[in-house]
Amino acid sequence: MPQPLWLRIEGARQNNLKNISLALPHDRVTVITGVSGSGKSSLAFDTLFAEGQWRYIESLSTYARMFLERVDRPDVDRIEQIRPSIAIEQKNPVRTARSTVGTATEIYDYLRLLFAKIGRVHCPQCGAEGGSDTAETVVDTLLREHPAQRALLAFPLAVPPGARTGGAGTTEFLASLLQRGFARVKVGGRVLDLSPPPDVDLSEAREILVVLDRVILAPEQRGRLSDSMEMAFREGGGRVEVEVLGGEPRVFAQQFRCPKCNLTLARPQPLLFSFNHPLGACPDCKGFGNILRYDEARLVPDPSKSLADGAVEPWSHPSGRWYQKELLKAAKRRGLDVSRPYADLTDADKQWLREGERHFSGIRGFFEEVETYRYKLHVRVFLSRYRSQFPCPRCSGARLKAEALAVKVGGLTIAECTALTVEELARFLRGLGLRAWEEAVAREILKQLHAKLGFLLRVGLSYLTLSRQTRTLSGGEAQRINLANQLGSQLVGTLYVLDEPSIGLHARDTARLAELCRELAYAGNTVVVVEHDRTFMDAADYLVELGPGSGERGGEVVFAGSRAEFLKDARSLTARYLTGQESIP
Repeated sequence: MPQPLWLRIEGARQNNLKNISLALPHDRVTVITGVSGSGKSSLAFDTLFAEGQWRYIESLSTYARMFLERVDRPDVDRIEQIRPSIAIEQKNPVRTARSTVGTATEIYDYLRLLFAKIGRVHCPQCGAEGGSDTAETVVDTLLREHPAQRALLAFPLAVPPGARTGGAGTTEFLASLLQRGFARVKVGGRVLDLSPPPDVDLSEAREILVVLDRVILAPEQRGRLSDSMEMAFREGGGRVEVEVLGGEPRVFAQQFRCPKCNLTLARPQPLLFSFNHPLGACPDCKGFGNILRYDEARLVPDPSKSLADGAVEPWSHPSGRWYQKELLKAAKRRGLDVSRPYADLTDADKQWLREGERHFSGIRGFFEEVETYRYKLHVRVFLSRYRSQFPCPRCSGARLKAEALAVKVGGLTIAECTALTVEELARFLRGLGLRAWEEAVAREILKQLHAKLGFLLRVGLSYLTLSRQTRTLSGGEAQRINLANQLGSQLVGTLYVLDEPSIGLHARDTARLAELCRELAYAGNTVVVVEHDRTFMDAADYLVELGPGSGERGGEVVFAGSRAEFLKDARSLTARYLTGQESIP
């Protein structure tokens, strides 16, 4: 293995660092350890990361720097051979409800592509799988389902207004078909010869069927069938009717549609599956999956109270006294006992309380009046106290339009796929039974999906669902997702700074994570880890211990070198514990 280049630091005085100088190897894993408060984060984040980020930002144009947060340089004399830096910290900065594990890892983007390319569209009315026909597929279907039977091939043709008046107009229309080489038409279920011109009433007909061919459905007739079918599609504007002798007529169309109810369907595109875009988001919840409604449990927090005792919480405050008086007057007119606990009221009485009547606005009317003052901050805060999130009744929490939820891959919708855990989704994608053309189209998409899911499995996040909101993740989970993203990005020449990634992990997952950091380093990156875990120290190529104490008694380099040298160092408190020279009583 070639000797690595070195990142050199001279005179670092950031926070409690005491003018330290040291060198760290590139393309290796360096673990910075030491007692709490010894200056580990000051060296790793406030010095190395800050300098690497500052230099990268300074390399950008003045216009680009306008949109980036200003970064202060660390207090250090000189840093040489530093690379552009990325910090993967033990915190979760995401606050928006629109970000999910799937979107944060880009897995959802590849799922959208997969569903757009090979998704099977189902009719939202009858549930039948939609499709479109070509001359070859129709011929294959007919030969397979009706071998050696006679069939009538016809295409629809619009009747011009002049032909509906009868007389000469109808005769001229039918004669024009005869001149074009067509010998028969089908009107009202009857097949009529055009020579001589038939006496037929077309006054109510919007279109007629022109018979193109009568043929026996046999393999030796495939060429003739294909030619006739292509001509029928061309003349009929993409529609063909085939009537097999003794059976019901079947309609085939080049347009994408439902074969049962003939409903025209739209071909899916990636944006249709995005709940962050108006094209795909549920129109009711706007892609959030839930809606805010006034919650009875918040409006009446104590059902054992009576209306007279202030069971309706918004009207128990001084600002709601007038409404409380109106409630008692209306209840008296209705004959309602206001001393009864709210829990004992009938459903009709509760409905009356919510909806009101002619001379009583009810709770709904009260909030509608208050909402007219939503431009005031304190009013918005007041309203939020009585609202809760409820699953969207239209999409049932799936966030997407019905058109998006009608597309399936492997029998599941995209919402059902995101409801699976990472481990379950990986297993589902491996077991997909695809047709030959689907396999060819989806090969690269599935390759990327398997890779990204594999990274999440390797960092110990197999239990997460892709639909889980990113803001609900712990700091450690968010950090490992970022690490998985960096593994997938395959960057080289980068400085990665990690903040105690082993926190909360099982020993088995810690070993996996340490191995991933080594992969990241040996791919051509510098990995600096602030860590106390023994597994990470064992996996490190280079160790730095700061100390000897914390705060003012820290900020000095106690040791910097390889792990073998580290275990022999007598000054290192950490090494004495690792070798068993000292132990916790």
